[in-house]
Amino acid sequence: MWGIYPMVARGLPASYPSIKPAHLPFETKTDSKVVVVDDHRAVRELLVSSLGRSVPGGYEVVAEGGTGQEAVDLCLQHRPDLLVLDVVLPGFNGVEVLHRLRCRMRGLRVVFFSGCTQEQLIAQAIALGADAYVLKSQPLQTLLEAIETVRRGGKYFDPTLIQANARMAILPGWQILTAREQQVARLVAEGKSAKEAAKVLGISAKTLDKHRSSMMQKLNLHDAVSVTRYAIIAGLTSLD
Repeated sequence: MWGIYPMVARGLPASYPSIKPAHLPFETKTDSKVVVVDDHRAVRELLVSSLGRSVPGGYEVVAEGGTGQEAVDLCLQHRPDLLVLDVVLPGFNGVEVLHRLRCRMRGLRVVFFSGCTQEQLIAQAIALGADAYVLKSQPLQTLLEAIETVRRGGKYFDPTLIQANARMAILPGWQILTAREQQVARLVAEGKSAKEAAKVLGISAKTLDKHRSSMMQKLNLHDAVSVTRYAIIAGLTSLD
């Protein structure tokens, strides 16, 4: 999965900006067909009503459902342009829905609207080609703007998810380090000098330098600042 995951290169996340529709150069496509899937009926009714009012002549909600299986069946039946769905669904989740549909409906644009903040599920959704991920804690207008952004060819990911996704993407690099290299990385990130770090670990400065050089080479980092930044993004240390 990590080979196609479009987030982190070498220590810093690529930006997934929250693009407003007005900033996109694409022409608006009218009468986009939409399928809405959420296991709460009230949420579905609110989305259907809101989409009908958001852009005159812009959206036609062709179907709605409440389970993962219904999401797949309704999309294959109605061939919508957009699918708006939750991650947590009865049967199988929204990420599995995306997996099952991606190879059968390559032009389908998928917007996740969910309260789920599990980093692994979010990472999987983006890796599978999700076009947007909006948290349910956000105002409804944010969701509508995200949907319009996607309809016009853009992408929208909640800004609060960027760091979490970056953390998911860089952890495999951390896992290739030896236990000693991980200890050295943490101490460097905490601002310890070579002498201080060597004393904490009970090793010589020469041995510490060897571990530090190996760690930085494996992570493709070049100085203490980049090591610190990496550790903060990965959630391995903090600024406190």
